[in-house]
Amino acid sequence: MARLHPGLLLLMATVALASRGVQAWGSSKVVRKFQDVPESYVYVEQALWFAMKEYNEASKDEYTFKVLQILKSQEQATTPGPGCASPMGG
Repeated sequence: MARLHPGLLLLMATVALASRGVQAWGSSKVVRKFQDVPESYVYVEQALWFAMKEYNEASKDEYTFKVLQILKSQEQATTPGPGCASPMGG
């Protein structure tokens, strides 16, 4: 049975806090506040896959860890701040 690793929890908490800190740095404008989204939402699955992949690649542990349960998932829409490159090249 897979065990829940405290480092992965710390990584997920750091990502959540960092995403909230973007507004405080003034680098983006919040268009829509945090809203709950279903765990099956494609971007939740992609973010979770990325976080697990990065954690497992950086881990010195001999075991690979995976998330067993998502407790809560949220999204927030923002616009790029001044000096940020547009993904559309504009």
